[in-house]
Amino acid sequence: MTPLSCSQAPQIAFWLVDIDSDASAADAAWSTLLSAEERAQADRFHFERDTRRYRASHAALRTLLSQATGVPAPELGFVQGAFGKPGLARSDAPCFNMSHSGGWALIAIGGTVPIGVDIEVPRPMDDLHALAERNFTPAECEALAASPGPRQLETFLRCWTRKEACLKALGSGLSVEPGVFAAGVEPGLRDTHIDVAGQRCRMSVVSLALPVQAQAAVAWLSPADRHLAM
Repeated sequence: MTPLSCSQAPQIAFWLVDIDSDASAADAAWSTLLSAEERAQADRFHFERDTRRYRASHAALRTLLSQATGVPAPELGFVQGAFGKPGLARSDAPCFNMSHSGGWALIAIGGTVPIGVDIEVPRPMDDLHALAERNFTPAECEALAASPGPRQLETFLRCWTRKEACLKALGSGLSVEPGVFAAGVEPGLRDTHIDVAGQRCRMSVVSLALPVQAQAAVAWLSPADRHLAM
């Protein structure tokens, strides 16, 4: 697990996990670290590679949360939000989030403000602009179209991870369309908002610099609006 930092989000700690390399170590530990539900979920994957990646990422998450809370990893209890976002079943527990793509997982642990992260490893995408039209704002689509051809996939994934991070911070799942709010295609810090039941839920989002070829972002709610998290 490689610790990362972001100067624009100093309240959040990050780790990049090579879940393919860590899978062998996780094989020896997952049976004692993971819950029965997690073990059953791992066994549902069709490919062994996906099973091992799930075990490695969740073993890493439990290990880091144990270090953050002082609770033994196997004893950590989890709850789910209305749309499936996991959280710790403790009133004083830190907020956390995890994302994975390919052989990498990104884990973030913060304070009491809901957070969300997303990581995407580049892959060929023939329908890139069609996806953008369905999920980006008009301004984001224009910025994507204006980016140089060789950089368009990078630009798309940067915007995509920023939007996903915002939705994961909110905990809304697929109940909010990504195109109804702006996250931007530039990597810098941006304040934005998502309307929730007629109320404006304010949040901040910034892209993360990674030591591997992937795009990633983190978002966190305004402390005053954390009650709007789902």
